[in-house]
Amino acid sequence: MKPFVSIIIPTYNRAHLIRETLDSILVQTFENWECIIVDDGSIDNTNEIVEKFVVNDSRFQYYHRPSESPKGANSCRNYGFEMSKGKYINWFDSDDIMDSSFVQLKVLELEKETKIDAVISKTIMFRDNITNIVGKENRTFLSENTLQDFLKLNIAWYLPDVMWRRSFLVNKIIFDDELFAGQDRDFHARMLLHNPRLKVIDKYLTYYRLHVDNITLKLDNRQNPVFKISHLYSIVKLTELLSEAGVLSKSLKVFFFKSMMKYLPFVINDKSDLKVLFKLMKSLSFVNLEIIINWVKIFFAYISFKLFGKGEKFLK
Repeated sequence: MKPFVSIIIPTYNRAHLIRETLDSILVQTFENWECIIVDDGSIDNTNEIVEKFVVNDSRFQYYHRPSESPKGANSCRNYGFEMSKGKYINWFDSDDIMDSSFVQLKVLELEKETKIDAVISKTIMFRDNITNIVGKENRTFLSENTLQDFLKLNIAWYLPDVMWRRSFLVNKIIFDDELFAGQDRDFHARMLLHNPRLKVIDKYLTYYRLHVDNITLKLDNRQNPVFKISHLYSIVKLTELLSEAGVLSKSLKVFFFKSMMKYLPFVINDKSDLKVLFKLMKSLSFVNLEIIINWVKIFFAYISFKLFGKGEKFLK
């Protein structure tokens, strides 16, 4: 009997994109799957489009995020997992596209190597249509210290890239439903803390769509810093978790410190968020020349922002 795979997709106002995503699932060479779509409260005609797939193929299931759950993709992902029945779990996004062998190649590896907890494929970036390739993720590999390298961005993979063995995910906190940004990295970092046995296959199986609604493109919007602030809080939680696990090394502290100092412009006018940022940076500090120099930069940047409304040059 073929293993059963659960594909879980959160969606919100993706009527113009989700049809192409679901079409790519429909043509998978591996057919024993369920696709669980969880709507986060769309107000466009996403419902109409998804319902057609549900009517035509019972493998598609359409749910709405429970009203008692916080709004956001992570709540939808968690709910989708609760509803799923698959031996293997693969979260996906409602604006991306699967290669037709996406599911089959991953299942083959997981069935062949029963001791691995997850198999990871690679991602291609495209714009408008999948023939317009604009980049490839070349950092998808494992190292002697995968967790540290992943956190430092020396290693990278995307949420759709990983197919998990369900047994590994059971009884773990999956997605943090309070986060609006940094969701993938937070999830993968917390899973890596459990020391999963991983395998990377050298295949580009996910087509990642670049468009104006990508959260990554909204992170640096100073006029609407909600995603940046959410990302700040995700790093606060993550560093606390790493510290508790005893893996927040000095090199990681320096990396996070240098990364987070660039968040100053986004919190400069909010005392509570500014306090959170400074508290985080203080927790990352130790006697280190690079950190001391960067504290000096932060001081001058802060004064410059207060006096002139700008000071980014000090944070480089």
